[in-house]
Amino acid sequence: MKRCVWFVAFILLSAFLWAQPAILINDGWVKVRVLSNMSRQYPYPTDYVIEVRALNRNMPVEVSYLMIDNTGTPQQPSTNFVMKGSNFDPPWDGSCFFKTEVGGWAQAEFAQNPRYLPLPHYRTCVLLLARYENIYAVFLRENDGQVGYRVLKGGPFTNFEIPSLARVERQGNDFVISSLGQPVEVGMWAEGRYTHDEVGGWASPSYAARTKRYSIPHYQMFMLMIGRYDRLALIMGKENDGRLGVIVFTRCGSLSQPGVVTTPDRLCRVSAQRTNLTVVADFNIPVEITHFSFDNTSWQWEVGGWANPGYAARIQTFTLKHYTPGLIVFNRYENMAVIGYNENDGIAGYVVVSGDILQ
Repeated sequence: MKRCVWFVAFILLSAFLWAQPAILINDGWVKVRVLSNMSRQYPYPTDYVIEVRALNRNMPVEVSYLMIDNTGTPQQPSTNFVMKGSNFDPPWDGSCFFKTEVGGWAQAEFAQNPRYLPLPHYRTCVLLLARYENIYAVFLRENDGQVGYRVLKGGPFTNFEIPSLARVERQGNDFVISSLGQPVEVGMWAEGRYTHDEVGGWASPSYAARTKRYSIPHYQMFMLMIGRYDRLALIMGKENDGRLGVIVFTRCGSLSQPGVVTTPDRLCRVSAQRTNLTVVADFNIPVEITHFSFDNTSWQWEVGGWANPGYAARIQTFTLKHYTPGLIVFNRYENMAVIGYNENDGIAGYVVVSGDILQ
């Protein structure tokens, strides 16, 4: 009898704790919380919503929000990408991209403060909040009533180099990328448009120039990946009124050797041979995988899971996108790791966005 009472008490306490708001960001400029919507007090058919509140009337919060499609599989990736403007209402078909402002003044709808965004069940979402050099990127995912997230903070852009490979500078409204001795792969995603190029390359005459300029998208969320083989850098950012806020990731390595994707609890081992990514779930935790490529293809799957017979195997191999940068999110509930990758000439490199890979 006592065991039953303790079990009921545990369930009630768990429900109470999950009903409490999770504060993701609160820094004097913007406050972000995840709130329970079990009673549907917010106008979305989701169990949780994201509250974005501008804290400085002179610093509106520009919001970019990408919901990655959850219907694609590794065998049949989703190719459906939809620009949704600022209407967050369903249906949420494909990978949906929204943008709006909170506490702004350019349009009447931007004046709303706070603003509530849906957090759909079982879809990985990327939330980017920006104003001038203030910038955050938040990866979120809700599953089985548990919300996992990673908050990444950036600042103003500063020039940097990938040793012996490339230099990245800002000149006015352009990124200037220079080869330091070998070809440099360049891939940019900006609100649903993908551009691929090379600097100092030889496969095409158009690739040959050793220095090239790339326009910084105006008022648009973008992701820019540059690199060659196992040396990569990823820039996430947004420009506003001539000021640029970015988050730069340069900690990189090769997937050709098995590595452990780590969080507070280890998630899985990963390795790649050419375009084949092998994931091993050997820590008794199902591993949820979300793949989003810069060409807008996406899929999600599980390794060592049980909701679908195809998820059950604890060792599974997936195909990476060839010559196209992408993001891979590994997670289970609050445990989450994110990498960016690019495969070229059979060599897959990665850059750490959140978490780590231990070789």
